Amino acid sequence: MFRPRFIAIVTLAVFLSAFSFAQTKYAVGTCQPKLTFYATISQAVSSVPSGATIEVCPGKYPEQVLITQPLTLEGIALGSSDAAAVTVPSGGLTQNVSDPTAGTVYYQILVQATGPVNISNLVVDGTNGSGPSGVVAGIFYQDASGTVNDASVRNQTNSAQGTGVLATTTAAAAQTVTVENSAVRGFDNLGINGISGQGAGTVTAKLTSNTIDGAGIGLIGIHINNATSTIQSNVITGVSSGLSLRLSTVSVTANIISTPEFAVQVTGGSNTIKTNRIDAGGDYGVILNGSATSSVIESNTIVNSGFAVYGCGGGNFGGPAASGFTVTGNTITDADEGVDMPSGNTFSPNTFHATGSEVGGCD
Repeated sequence: MFRPRFIAIVTLAVFLSAFSFAQTKYAVGTCQPKLTFYATISQAVSSVPSGATIEVCPGKYPEQVLITQPLTLEGIALGSSDAAAVTVPSGGLTQNVSDPTAGTVYYQILVQATGPVNISNLVVDGTNGSGPSGVVAGIFYQDASGTVNDASVRNQTNSAQGTGVLATTTAAAAQTVTVENSAVRGFDNLGINGISGQGAGTVTAKLTSNTIDGAGIGLIGIHINNATSTIQSNVITGVSSGLSLRLSTVSVTANIISTPEFAVQVTGGSNTIKTNRIDAGGDYGVILNGSATSSVIESNTIVNSGFAVYGCGGGNFGGPAASGFTVTGNTITDADEGVDMPSGNTFSPNTFHATGSEVGGCD
């Protein structure tokens, strides 16, 4: 007697559940006909409810995208179809935003949401985006948080002002941006740049398992300024300099860094540089400047350097001599100079192979 009613109730519940699930997902393009879909990414991100997931069909989307609410934006793979790619509009990059720390930024994707915005399996290609008077950024988190995962951010160039992923904050609230399992390549300035404005909340940049390749034109792979960061298991190559850490708190572990100038430069702050493999390309492996708070350079392998670890300041390095650093347990091979540090630092023991002068002070 009650069985038909029970079945009807269950069927209705399943239907409503499926309907509710469908309404949390939307599409760009027509590859998901059962979902509400939009012609462009910009139309979708401005139309869906907060917290929705937007699935982007394979294809090229020549637009500049502004995201102002929490959501997930993901490219979807359909067999052998092309990736979903945000590309430069035919008229170039014309929309920009002013930022107190980064200046005028011409963006391909700009995130200004109060909740997390997650971007995955998407290509952001800056080809033909040069020309604007300012910074060109592939993905720009401005006073916003979120995760970039399994993405390709590439070819952001603009007269040495191209940046792959940029994260800044000038607001009081702290922001966290994660970039993981992604490729950032072909930039002509910075691969990933995290900056906290003076007196603002702190940017935390979590950077894990990425390939960062400046293709021989990039200046710095990762730049962290007045911020907090975890940099782990990345491969950094094709840049003049691998890491630049300024007045920040950063953990740098298990990365592979190959550069022709300096691999790592640390100015002040409280940092741990540990278990990395550094090929200095015949130049500087690790440059240390200014007064540090418990900064440790430990258990790294540094090869092919003019100076493996240098803390004497002056010259081209734009900072005073190092103090408060601990340099210990590193293996240094094929260096002209091993560890050159002034007093006020701890710099032994380390292991040296095929090195001209193992330990020296500052002239």
